[in-house]
Amino acid sequence: MNYRLERVNSELQKCITVIIRDRIKNPRVSEMVSVTDVSVSKDLKTARVYVSIYGNKEKMQSTFEALKQSEGFIRHELSIELKHLRAVPQLNFIEDTAGEYGQHIDSLIKEIKKNDDIAGN
Repeated sequence: MNYRLERVNSELQKCITVIIRDRIKNPRVSEMVSVTDVSVSKDLKTARVYVSIYGNKEKMQSTFEALKQSEGFIRHELSIELKHLRAVPQLNFIEDTAGEYGQHIDSLIKEIKKNDDIAGN
């Protein structure tokens, strides 16, 4: 990946985080939303925005749907913030489940250790 794309990814991630935290007034958007990564296509037309949402499954789903519905608003706010970009990319929100997966693996490791201790190994 070239240096310019990395800078655009980083700048988009920072701006989207601020917009979600400070400007979205939708009550369905949880306060526990984290933009974990942004990946812009080489032509700068689309961007995949990976978000991690904390809370119960129902709240997570509601927040994710609200974010998807707010794509246009977020893109508009980005166009105001990032005037140096010729065009703001189309945003595609993707739920980042790496944290949940890591917790699952951690619980499996703890269970294996517990079983080993019970077996006397």
